Amino acid sequence: MAVDDDDKPTVVLDLNALKKQKLKQEEELASIVHDLEFSVPPVTEDEASEEPRKDTSAPKKVEGIRIILFDLQSDFFQKALAHLPKGFDYVVATDLGELNRYLGARTFQIVMFNYDANPKAVNHLCAQVKKKFPMTKTMIIARNISPEKAQAHAQTASGANGYYQLPINDKKLLAEIQKIQSGVRKAG
Repeated sequence: MAVDDDDKPTVVLDLNALKKQKLKQEEELASIVHDLEFSVPPVTEDEASEEPRKDTSAPKKVEGIRIILFDLQSDFFQKALAHLPKGFDYVVATDLGELNRYLGARTFQIVMFNYDANPKAVNHLCAQVKKKFPMTKTMIIARNISPEKAQAHAQTASGANGYYQLPINDKKLLAEIQKIQSGVRKAG
């Protein structure tokens, strides 16, 4: 006896339920991030102008500027490493503990956030980094970040020091990194 296609079992996906589940997971993560307080005390203005201290808890830094690639709930930066501009000390942090260890260094560094992975968490983390780690600058990388959106976002409490719209072009990304660097030099 032949099996009719109508008699075969089918799988029904409830897309709305899947969307609600994903939104709930993002909200839970944002809630965890919201409760996160970095264990390193904030840097005062006096400390920011002092010579950087040697920090033994942070990973060793090679010559060049350290760029922390924060890959929360994604592997975007891990896959993109080969396409990033050369000459920087890239480190990938995949969880908040790792990020916290890197942020302990009291030297100039840049944290790049993949905004598309979790916008709420990125916004909260940008605000905390800005408030507690003035030597560390932030950059948001996203698919849909027009210059107008970037300018508006930069004026908020969670505004970043730099913005980059995907796809990655190493020369354009290098220009944005250098813009952040030059802004630090002008301010300091």
